[in-house]
Amino acid sequence: MPLLSRSLTGLLVCVVVAGGSAADATKNDQGIEWIHTTDHWGVPFGDGATMFYANVERHRTWLADQGTPADKMSFAVGTEISLRKVFRPKWWFRGDMTGVVKIAAARGETEAFQLVICPIAPLERARTRLSAEKHHGSGPLMPTTVKITSITATDLTGPDGAKIPASSVEMSRVGFIKTIPAQYPVMNVGDWPDPLLPLKPFEVSNPFCQPIWVDVHVPRDAVPGEYVGQIRVDGPHSVTICVVLTVWPFELPAKRSYVTMGWSLNSWFLKGGVESFMKKVGVLLDHGLAPWHACVKYARDLDAHDRVFRWLQERGVKLQAMTTTKPDPKYIEHLRQRGWLKHFICIPGDEPHERDYPAYRKRVEAIRKQFPRLTVAMTEDPQPGNAGMFDLWIVEPSVQRDAFVRQAQQRGDRVWWYMCQLPIHATYPGPVWACPGAVVDRPAVDHRVAYWLAWKYGVEGVGFWAISSWPKGWEKWPDNPWPVNPLSKFPYSGQHNANGFLCYPYKDRVLPSVRLKVLRDGMDDYEYLLLLKTLSRGRSTARDQQLLAVPPEVAMDLRYYNKDPNAIVSARHELATRLAALWK
Repeated sequence: MPLLSRSLTGLLVCVVVAGGSAADATKNDQGIEWIHTTDHWGVPFGDGATMFYANVERHRTWLADQGTPADKMSFAVGTEISLRKVFRPKWWFRGDMTGVVKIAAARGETEAFQLVICPIAPLERARTRLSAEKHHGSGPLMPTTVKITSITATDLTGPDGAKIPASSVEMSRVGFIKTIPAQYPVMNVGDWPDPLLPLKPFEVSNPFCQPIWVDVHVPRDAVPGEYVGQIRVDGPHSVTICVVLTVWPFELPAKRSYVTMGWSLNSWFLKGGVESFMKKVGVLLDHGLAPWHACVKYARDLDAHDRVFRWLQERGVKLQAMTTTKPDPKYIEHLRQRGWLKHFICIPGDEPHERDYPAYRKRVEAIRKQFPRLTVAMTEDPQPGNAGMFDLWIVEPSVQRDAFVRQAQQRGDRVWWYMCQLPIHATYPGPVWACPGAVVDRPAVDHRVAYWLAWKYGVEGVGFWAISSWPKGWEKWPDNPWPVNPLSKFPYSGQHNANGFLCYPYKDRVLPSVRLKVLRDGMDDYEYLLLLKTLSRGRSTARDQQLLAVPPEVAMDLRYYNKDPNAIVSARHELATRLAALWK
């Protein structure tokens, strides 16, 4: 039997941690009693509890309608949008507990939301937003554990009996990884939601909750209109959530117009041969993410190389890269004979310092002379002092100067972005952390807004410096906690939590992350904007032009964008409504 720990309030509560030892659940990771802490919004514990029990009040009504009286409630089920990360302490939950979730998607699109399972101790069942302050101070910490045995979805039924099958609803249990203090502002230090784990029966104990990620895949032949279905959560009792899905009449392309690229693919991906490689990478492609160097990894086996390249093209991947100062003439000739050279770029270095420009110019001139049709790219921002040095600029947004990017585009240069959080050999017009990024301890808006801004600046593509540069010790996960990223060493510096990966290895398969799901949704936003530009051509309204310029309520520039996720949700709904009208 686990030992019980007593808090300053006299409450007895514990949780059992790995190895069978008991941890005091009245305290956070820093050993501070939860009741003396604020949450990720800076809300004091008591006010967070008030907000939580206001939600529970609404949930009691929903449960009563399903036949579960308040005095039998062992857990509550909330819902949250995909643009707000859900943390472990249940009183940090900011979603909804009315029992109904409403989403909307185009045909051929995947739309997400989250279920949030919150254990309710017997003495919490009667708590309300007006309960005594001492009860708010103790309620979320009361010892209780709930076991969830299954979560199942029904078909969604739409106009004239049209069906979207239950198999189109995919659910994952949200896992958490630890972060440590970083050199940039964060909302929380400790557990952050990210890995999406297979859904199996699980237990969750006070004072925590358990989020479930739900993807709804809309078939391309779905009849437009409103669909209704249910998700049932079974434990000591059942909770049924009503899912209302609006299917818009327009359709997203089968091949993405905007594919995100990434470097640093772990050798784990290559284990098991080409079939295994494509299966693993296929999970990334399902979310719009492709490795820059997928083909080059098979350059010594050209049959395998060609097979991988053709498959990537079928999946909508337009570019592949080779990082070398001396491209292999035989390999380049192979690409030329296949007619594929235009789909490859050469990156002969990384983030050059201004002192190195003469050497880089010489290096690039040699490549251009030997391979005149090979695009030369660089992780560098265009400036007056390096004009003409490269054909394709891969800019970290935090170092971008808008005027220089516009000048490069006007010259006919191509411009991409890449997110790395720690660029070097640059000069910065503002804080690195103020720009969109992909480290785990950033709000979801910071990930998704990147694609609205890429559209705004006419950026051809978005990349990430690493897809799977997993920290040492990753092989022991999930039996052991996911390892914390090490401190970046000079000339790269600082603590950057979960920088360098957007997926997780699980046995012989790839698990996506919350970040990757949010990025996928950002790519879909880009498709909406592109579709509006196409469909409104010759008949655009003033509001169409405002949407295509990216509304200021979404983003003004790279360091000034709306942190409220509802701004993107609202703008996207307006886009969809307009597209539905133009589609007719």
